[in-house]
Amino acid sequence: MTRFLLMLLVVCSIFACKPGIPKDIIQPAEMENILHDIHVIDGYVSNIPTPDSAKKVASPLYKGIFKKYGVDSALHAKSMDYYYHRPDILTKMYGNISAKLGKEKEAEANKQIKSTAPEVAKELKN
Repeated sequence: MTRFLLMLLVVCSIFACKPGIPKDIIQPAEMENILHDIHVIDGYVSNIPTPDSAKKVASPLYKGIFKKYGVDSALHAKSMDYYYHRPDILTKMYGNISAKLGKEKEAEANKQIKSTAPEVAKELKN
């Protein structure tokens, strides 16, 4: 009976151990923030008409993101490789990023509507 309980305890402990994200990989919550900032910069840079100028502008902005989060491009690349091989985690992260970007877009649109509303009302009175 003791052997059975011991064996049951060992089997339960093995199945209870779920492999987490390795310590040398950027954790998902922080990676979401980094990817969010990168995509915001990508949107800004994509509106620069000259490719050479876009590269010159983008490089220090990306470095600023890495500095902000205390990572470097090598760790970012290693982490992206890790997440590319785990599409379930990456899909969840991008779902959160997409929702966050959507809220920011909506907030910006509302801000612009509020700032132009007095001007439109003034023109309608005239």
